[in-house]
Formats: sequence, structure tokens, C-alpha cells
Amino acid sequence: MNNSNHEKHYADYYEEYLSRNELAVEERLALLRKFQQALTSSGETLIAFETVSRELEKFRGVTSREMGLAYNGMIRISCQSGEFSKALEYASDAIAIFNELGEEKLLSMVYNNISGVYLKMGDFETSVEYSEKAVCLAKKNNDELSLAKYLNNKGIAIENITEDGSGVPFIQKAIEIKEKNSLKGDLPSSYMNLADIFLYTGRKSEAIDLLGKARKIASENCDDYSLADICRYEAEYYEATGDLDSALEALEHSLEYHRSKGNKSDILHRLKAISKIQEAKGDVDGALEKYREIARLNSEVFREEEARVIAKLGATFATVQKLKEIEEMTEKNHEIDEANRLMIAKNKELIEVQNQLELANRLLKERTETDPLTGLMNQKKMFEVLEYEINRARMYGGSLSVIMLDIDDFKQFNDTFGHQKGDEILEAFSSLIASKTRSIDYVFRYGGEEFVILLPSTGLEGALSTATRILESVNTSEELKITFSAGVAEWNQEHSRELLLKTDRLMYEAKRMGKNKIQYQ
Repeated sequence: MNNSNHEKHYADYYEEYLSRNELAVEERLALLRKFQQALTSSGETLIAFETVSRELEKFRGVTSREMGLAYNGMIRISCQSGEFSKALEYASDAIAIFNELGEEKLLSMVYNNISGVYLKMGDFETSVEYSEKAVCLAKKNNDELSLAKYLNNKGIAIENITEDGSGVPFIQKAIEIKEKNSLKGDLPSSYMNLADIFLYTGRKSEAIDLLGKARKIASENCDDYSLADICRYEAEYYEATGDLDSALEALEHSLEYHRSKGNKSDILHRLKAISKIQEAKGDVDGALEKYREIARLNSEVFREEEARVIAKLGATFATVQKLKEIEEMTEKNHEIDEANRLMIAKNKELIEVQNQLELANRLLKERTETDPLTGLMNQKKMFEVLEYEINRARMYGGSLSVIMLDIDDFKQFNDTFGHQKGDEILEAFSSLIASKTRSIDYVFRYGGEEFVILLPSTGLEGALSTATRILESVNTSEELKITFSAGVAEWNQEHSRELLLKTDRLMYEAKRMGKNKIQYQ
């Protein structure tokens, strides 16, 4: 939307929030949420994520409708910032509050936002599961306006699974409701989603008509975020019709907007789309530059394996260019014997480079499954292992438990002693956890200062014993001057995400009870 109007608008809310007495909790929360909404409307995702998340920590433990709504608002903001783990943490907090308050209607919003997170993560089955929960609640409460939004998400997730147009009826129904109720702010996204399906199912003329309708409404609403997204879909249309120059121009417009707002996941999507078109046009240098930027965005530190992948990719492109030069030399100078010799040598070089690139890709895959600081498996690998162990327990009737641990007041520790000392603590803590678990157990770094232990063939009593053993070791350690809070839960036939959310709630309950404690269920 128009930034010049909104900068003053959200700045006013923030100034008013800061001026309020700290004891006026609900009043301050209401102002913080208005500040959050104004930032979201203006597309200032990065500012919203950094500022609002910091301020919300000051209200941790407050159970109120405003707090639940603020947490719900942070789900989408975190997701757009590429912070998927944080988005699910906020979802867990919002669900806990709304359940405690008996606000069933508000739960549907949270479920729909969770569906959006899994959609961004590429876990379309789970996205469908949560969108269906949202749809059922909206129907139960006769909430037609919310139903339109939830049907839209459901249609997108289903389409990503089937890729055959099965999502179209859900999105068309969402559009019908939105048009009937003049929900102009929500219509552009639905038009774009339907156009996206029409593009790859061969209905290009209908797709471009929908994008034209979306652009008209977004322009009337000064909705810059939607206009940037429309550029993305227009680029797909231009690419499908062979107009690569127009496709690149549209993607560059979209990328420029998302760079200005710090929307990491959208920036990555545009960079990948641009690099693909640059490769098709033969713009090797441009494609390589985009790959480098993608690598920088994917990791704060430029990992050795990523550098090797890019170096080998560059060598591959360079080799291809040399082969082209040799072919041209052969045509011009008729030096066929020399050209053949050189081409054979370059082909060998190309094969060698390809083998090295495959090796680098395998190393990179390992890195994407391992936390570089602690050497533990990371969150991405955790979901894969957890699904496997749940399926195994379900098949053989075994038990399974989860421990979730979070170092208490770790941000304060980092602020006091520095991030280098904080990293040393994380390494030492992870080593201690590993030493107190069995060879059949799995230990993961879930994110930040949070760790998860998965204990196959173990009931609640055994898991609680392990958690207690770790707590006692930390409390008596000379090296680790920290405490932690933990949640322990036994699998009870629920979905993996629900098991994690249950364990997460127990962990935060331990924190609310004074920290350095274990809560179990």
C-alpha cells in the first residue's frame, strides 16, 4: 500500500504504545496490535517481525484475547520473514490462549494461518489438514466471510498435491463469496491463485484476464504487496508464451518490492525464477550472480559446501562456453582434428566437474540436515525422523516420547556475555544432552536455544527419567552456568505436529511456573 501514508500511521501507534503506563497491560497490547496491523498493511514485514516480536516478549504469560490475536498476527509475519519455526511457536501460543478462553471462533483464524505456514514450507498434506479444520469451524459458526479465506488456502494446498485442477472449485467458491460481499481487499489473491492454476492447465487467456482484474483492484486499493505478486504471475504467463524479456522485467519489479520489505521467502522465490529465465536466455553471469545471492540468503555464513557448489557450477558453465568456442573455431578454420582433441579433453573435464558437483550436492544435503554449530540434526530432519518413528510405533504398537528443552533467559545471557559465549554454551549443552541419551534416541536442535529429544520404545516414565537426569547434570555442572525448562509428552496416536505442539505447551508451562522445571503429560 501507499508507504508515505502508512509510515506516519504506524509510527503514531508505536509512539502512543511507548507512552502508556506499563501497568496498563491490555491498553498497551491493543495499541501494539494496531501497530502490528498497520505495519502488515503497509508491507513492512521485517520491521514488524523484529519490533513486535521483541515487544511481545514483555507480555509473555499474559492470557487475554488481545494477546492471542497478537500471536496470531505474528504467524503470517514470521512466515513471510522466512522464520517458519517461530511462526509455529506463535501458533502454539495463540492456540493455548484461545483454548483457555474458550474462543473457538478465533481458533479457525489460527488454523488457517498454520495452513499457510505449511503451504510455504511445501508440506501440502499438513496444510490441507489445518485448512480443513478452519473450514469446519467457519461452517459451524456460519462465518461466510472467513470461510472464503479458508477455502482459498485449501484449494491452493490441494492443487499443489494433485496438480490437475482439483483445487479450482474451492478457489472459485472463495471468489464467489468475496465478490458477493465486496471483499475487494481479499479478491486479488484469489484471482492470482486461480490464474496460477489456469496457466499450467492451458487456460492462458482466462489466466491473463484474471490477472488484469487483480491488478485493477490492487491498484485501486494502493495494495503494493498484491501488485508485486501479480508481477510474479504475469511473469509466468510471459514465460509460457515465450516472452522471456517481459517475464524478467516483471520478476525484477516484484523482487525490488520484496527486497525493500525484507520478505525473505518471496525474495528467494523471485531470485530462483529469475535465474531460471537467465539460464534459458544464456545469461550465464546473471544466473551465477543470482545463485550466489540465493546461497547468501539461505545461510548467514557462507558455508564451505555451498561455496564449492557454486564454484563447480561456475566451472561447468565455463566448460560449456569453452566447448562452444571450440565448435566455432572448427567451423571457421576447419581444424577438425585439433578441435576433436580439444572437445574430448573438455568433455572429460565436464564429466569430472559434474562428478565433483554431485559430490558437493551430497555434502550440501548433509549440511541442510545438520546444525553447523552443534553437529546435531536440525529441525528439517527432525520432522522426517518423527514421522518415521510415529509410523513405526503405530505399525508395531510401540511407545514413543518427546522431550523439548529450552534454555532459560538465553537472550539475556547473550546480551550480557556476547554471542560467542552463547555459542559455546549451546555446544556444551548439546554435548551434555547427547551424553545422557541412549544410542537409539535422537537429539535435534529445534531452533535457537531450543532442543528436542525423540525417544523410541519409551513411555512417559522413561522419558521423564531422562529429562530429570539432564536437569540434574546441568544444575551441578561447573561449565554450564544456565538452567533450562522442559516439556515431556508421550505419543498418544496424534499427528506429529500436534505431539510437538503439546510438548511445546508443557515446556512453556514449566517456564511460567518459575523455570528450571520439567512439566509432563
